[in-house]
Amino acid sequence: MDKMQGKGFFGQGCVVRVLVPLALPSLLDYVSDCELDAGDWVDIPVGSKRVHGVVAEVLESSPFQNLKPALKLDVPRVDGRSLEFWRWASRYTLSAPGEALRVALPKALTPPRPKEKKAAKTTLPKKGKKGASVDAQAPVMAPVRVGVALNAAQQAAADAVVGQLGSFKTFLLDGVTGSGKTEVYFKVIEEVLARGGQALVMVPEIALTPQWLKRFEQRFGNKPHVWHSGLAEGAKRSTWWAMANGEPGIVVGARSSLFLPYANLQALVVDEEHEPSYKQEEAFRYHARDLAVQVANLWKAPIILASATPSLETWQRAIERKYTRLVLPARHGGTMAEVKMIDLRGEKMPKQSYVSPTLQKAVEATLAKGEQALMFLNRRGNAPVMLCHDCGERRDCSRCDATLVVHGDRLQCHHCGFAEPFPDECAACASTDLRAYGPGTRRVVAEVQKLWPNARVAVADSDAVSTTKQLAALVHAVEEREIDIIVGTQMVTKGHHFPHLTCVGVIDADMGLAHGDVRAAERTFQLLTQVAGRAGRGEATGTVWVQSHDPP
Repeated sequence: MDKMQGKGFFGQGCVVRVLVPLALPSLLDYVSDCELDAGDWVDIPVGSKRVHGVVAEVLESSPFQNLKPALKLDVPRVDGRSLEFWRWASRYTLSAPGEALRVALPKALTPPRPKEKKAAKTTLPKKGKKGASVDAQAPVMAPVRVGVALNAAQQAAADAVVGQLGSFKTFLLDGVTGSGKTEVYFKVIEEVLARGGQALVMVPEIALTPQWLKRFEQRFGNKPHVWHSGLAEGAKRSTWWAMANGEPGIVVGARSSLFLPYANLQALVVDEEHEPSYKQEEAFRYHARDLAVQVANLWKAPIILASATPSLETWQRAIERKYTRLVLPARHGGTMAEVKMIDLRGEKMPKQSYVSPTLQKAVEATLAKGEQALMFLNRRGNAPVMLCHDCGERRDCSRCDATLVVHGDRLQCHHCGFAEPFPDECAACASTDLRAYGPGTRRVVAEVQKLWPNARVAVADSDAVSTTKQLAALVHAVEEREIDIIVGTQMVTKGHHFPHLTCVGVIDADMGLAHGDVRAAERTFQLLTQVAGRAGRGEATGTVWVQSHDPP
């Protein structure tokens, strides 16, 4: 075959194989009238539309005839490590070659170049004058060395990671809630910025709160770059180009931030690494935590997997010494909340009541001291299960492992469709005190308002708080002590620091165990540990009350 076969009407240039951000089974060949190299961005026709792709290979020739032209774009060349990651991720997940690139370019086009910001006018005092206006460029994010003084365990952890900058190593930062894990990786990021590098901090999207982002701004002087699905196009454009240009800075983002075209990535952090939201379940399926480790490997950068409740996979790799475990055993400037169990089988409660007398007394004592309480229940709606109040027995499906759900006078399995009449007595103890137990946040709110009519109650679930502004307003109200009792789901367990919240009541600790999920026990432990960590984070000590029909 002639070396230039397949070049169409061009007499000079090159044949290239292009990675296209579409769900196509293979890369596509094109011809260019200019010299291109791997990593160059090109504008190409695919069918009847034009998209942007990345040159993956430069070929001597192509087996295809009449190749269409590829036009080089004025966009920074993709670093070879980012390109290799996109290609590896598609192979690793058995996906189409362009699926990973499609995460970085959801519209199949590189975002327009942001407009250059005009120089800001800054007034500097001069001798003999009140002030003078001078031109000043927008400040580049640089470390502001005013962080919290680290304790010995934090300093040792930070030093271990900083010592690995420039090489690949995976760390498990295992610290109890409130132990200051954030300050450890802030210290690492400070060093990365001092070296002119880029750092990625991945967090669950539910944790991308204004309160959380404000901590970065207070610590480093400027707002970090943000990346998540609900971000405005202008902000996405700014982040995308900053990383492509190799600008020093921090990206704080959800799982998709892993696919940005980084040019100088020097450290990665996966906060709350145990969170199931890092797993993408639709279309291009991947687990961002696992892919992040490969990104760190390609960039020869250290990665921190931070959690108070590590996933079983990460824990096992730490045991096998594949990951280095860094331990923060105590809270930074506080004490751990005391956890107390409430056996609901011994509590005298009317039907359709979910706050036990013991928990009621604890909340009353908390409110009397002017402190705040949290009623935690990880369910918005109502899907009640049949429960024996005397022995705690739940009725399971005879065909599968799921727990039957009450539908009027029948029990039905939401997994396989099996149904049976509501029984007259418990199969385990013959008690007739069988209840449809399964409150949602609304039922608990109604009960809380009835018990404490003068208390200021707020709801924190995805129905009541659906925007960042609403969440910011709620957080502000709690911080300013304008709220007495919060009734919330897991939304309130992520990254919030409420120093006056001293009482946490877990309404139904058994809820997460009432179905056949293989990870039910693991996730229930993680969730309860995280919510318990909200109590007693200030000067006052906290107590966590866990209600259960089957306590240990």
